[in-house]
Amino acid sequence: MADRISLGTIGLLFGAATVTVMMVGAFVVTDHLTGRLQLDDGIRVMSLPNPVLGAR
Repeated sequence: MADRISLGTIGLLFGAATVTVMMVGAFVVTDHLTGRLQLDDGIRVMSLPNPVLGAR
């Protein structure tokens, strides 16, 4: 049976890996949103009429 020190070390490694994955995911999403907003800055927003709702 495993002792407390080895289980604590394994738990620490899994915790560090979890935090690393969460931080990388947050950076990727933040950079994606920033890049998307920069690309969409010069685009005009235009909506088309909805044929289902507009046919009343």
